[in-house]
Amino acid sequence: MSLATTPSVSICVPAYNQAHLLASALKSALAQTAPVLEILVSDNCSTDETQQVAQAFAQRDVRVRYERTATHLAMPENFTRCLELARGEYIKFLCADDMLEPNCVERLLTIVRGDETVSLAACARRLVDESGEPTGLLRFAKRDWSGPGADAARRCFYSGNLIGEPTAVMFRRSQATGGFNPEYFQLMDLEMWFRVLEQGRFAFLAEPLCSVRRHRGQATEGSLASGRVTRDKARLFRDYGAKHAMRGTVAQRLLWDFRMAWSQQRELGAGRAVGEVDAVFYPALAAPMRAGAGLAWALRGR
Repeated sequence: MSLATTPSVSICVPAYNQAHLLASALKSALAQTAPVLEILVSDNCSTDETQQVAQAFAQRDVRVRYERTATHLAMPENFTRCLELARGEYIKFLCADDMLEPNCVERLLTIVRGDETVSLAACARRLVDESGEPTGLLRFAKRDWSGPGADAARRCFYSGNLIGEPTAVMFRRSQATGGFNPEYFQLMDLEMWFRVLEQGRFAFLAEPLCSVRRHRGQATEGSLASGRVTRDKARLFRDYGAKHAMRGTVAQRLLWDFRMAWSQQRELGAGRAVGEVDAVFYPALAAPMRAGAGLAWALRGR
């Protein structure tokens, strides 16, 4: 691909202090069977060897672009920066510690390009440890699935981010206006998927076409420790709980309330204030829900 060629897909790699894993991610991006793509590395002021690793790849292959932020940004802001710098019509995120199967971009691109009603496509993801060894499999469904975006969003609202992490999805850059909401941290991707799904259908491939790494020091771990997940869930409730598309069954709403109670007990167990007690569908049941969650939490360690 020449520098003058407009890429069809931008593989966006937001990076921060993961130089020891970045090379594997970039190699998997360069191995894609899809033609005419760019690989954009947005380095969030890393203090390790991220810059050297990325620039070495950029020197060897014109598809790789390296950009460094002027100052360190919050994670949602660096993801949004990727969208602002990207030139492709379609966006494929690749977290710096993850990897793509060689046909990942091509398979997802075939879906979104072939059906204008599809606003978000995703694949199953293989969980791997720091050395790359498989540890599990996560997916939206056991088989390929396509349906209304509202149906997929509602299922994820009540059951968690079944669609997947940024590495697992593809969407049109034009349908991600506004970028990632800086009010979210751990659930910033799910909130973005909700907004994209308001514009069309969801298509899912049950084949694992990417690997998502789980290791110490990830932002996910820090978010759980700081209670950010609970705060994000409460904000998600306030932003989307009253929308018609999220109108679930009584059982689904009760399950949401119990999970919020469980999150609050987890925070109490970590010595933090409970907070966010109003982010429930049935406030009158909040106290018994918390009591039940507290008992379950106490029995959990036995």
